[in-house]
Amino acid sequence: MTKIFDVLRGLYVRGPRVLRAAASPLAALLPPGMKFGRTYADWRARIDRAAHDPQFAHEQHIASLRALLAKAHRGSPFYRAMIDDAFGAGFDAASFTLDDLRRLPVIDKRCLLQAGEAAFAVPRGQLDRVVTNGSNAEQPFAFFLDKDRSPREMSFVYDVWSRAGYCERSARASLLGFRLPGNEAATHTWDPALRELRLAVYPMTTEDVVTYLDEIDRRQIRFIRGYPSAIELLCRGMRRIGRTPKLSIRGILPISEPLHDHQRALISDVLGDVSFAVFYGLSEKVAFAAEVPGENGLYEFNPLYGVTELLDNDGRPVTEVGAEGRIVGTGFLSTGMPFIRYDTGDFGTLVERPTPQNGQRLRIRALAPRRKPHFLISACGQRIVSVNMTPKDPALFHGIAEFQYYQDTPGEVAIRYILDREGSLADIERLHAYLSQQCRGSLNFRHEAVSRIACGSGGKRAFIDQRLDVLRYGSSHG
Repeated sequence: MTKIFDVLRGLYVRGPRVLRAAASPLAALLPPGMKFGRTYADWRARIDRAAHDPQFAHEQHIASLRALLAKAHRGSPFYRAMIDDAFGAGFDAASFTLDDLRRLPVIDKRCLLQAGEAAFAVPRGQLDRVVTNGSNAEQPFAFFLDKDRSPREMSFVYDVWSRAGYCERSARASLLGFRLPGNEAATHTWDPALRELRLAVYPMTTEDVVTYLDEIDRRQIRFIRGYPSAIELLCRGMRRIGRTPKLSIRGILPISEPLHDHQRALISDVLGDVSFAVFYGLSEKVAFAAEVPGENGLYEFNPLYGVTELLDNDGRPVTEVGAEGRIVGTGFLSTGMPFIRYDTGDFGTLVERPTPQNGQRLRIRALAPRRKPHFLISACGQRIVSVNMTPKDPALFHGIAEFQYYQDTPGEVAIRYILDREGSLADIERLHAYLSQQCRGSLNFRHEAVSRIACGSGGKRAFIDQRLDVLRYGSSHG
């Protein structure tokens, strides 16, 4: 029965607007314990215990890995062949170790697409089909996740959000969509069940910002969730009209995009002393990391969510602190279509290796997703991490409403920009000069006025519109 309700909770969150509209009034009357369910509560307790008990975290990590391998070997022809090829016909998941995991090959999207339903460890009817958006010359990727995953997934997300004071009873404003699905003319809508005020990212005119603030005040909202680029736009709008919410915003809950230092600085400058609850996750549910409190840009991977490896170009574990590697994940959250040693295409720099003593918690910096890379490419083919040269001082952005880097040639970068009402050419020239000085001649900048910074279909606005394949170029610096 618990599993059935978990499926229904996921159906509400991910279901069509008509279904949510019909169910929302009733769901809003439920107390948080019933709304989130026993699975969610149990996982929150496990996550909390693991955070304070490294031995428990280590034991759960190994037990979950063994359970995953047993399920994959038993139910998936694709993984059974892979495991038998590595370990022989006498494979015993009960004695499987982290060292054994490295005997299996690293797989990618192409492998899983070729495997098709042979990668499933459960019947197709127990799974949801999910399709990621293609970007940066990547094709969309279709895969399958457990229907009952939502309470488990939200337990990890709410654990991170709780660090900013957010709880199951909190209301939030959400900036997630270019427009509101099913109601293109609307700029905002309220979901009473989730206590969520949904705000359209585009066009976000001055009038829209006034309306959004009115709604935030009316509902006494103190948390803002959404794409960092969209939250940045909202804060720029607040600055433009000289108004902020009547109740101070307590927490910013960024999702789906990297949070850049200049965005963090701008949001803090507009909203004051606000907490940022930042996490890294993937649509495929193979890895989950939270930013370490007080350590901007330092991420710690949760061992209850999966095994996360950092591998060099030859597929060996990165062991040197400060060395870069690619992130390979083995996920525990959704196991109906297992992801075992899955190459995410993302990068990171090693800070601390996972060990039994630290509860198998890998720590990395310079986390850069390939889908929206942080990297610019110099003329000599080196990757330059953009956050190392982007100004943190909000004053350097005076007069600039929006900007974005665009690159399709190594060493050449266009700064696409939109000035605000008080801006002038001198403002973009000031930013241009700063960037040229920071990169010491490794990049040639030009500035290009545009009428709009393009967003993706979901409202995401890439900080770098990178048209080069960053995997072809060398390690990052800057």
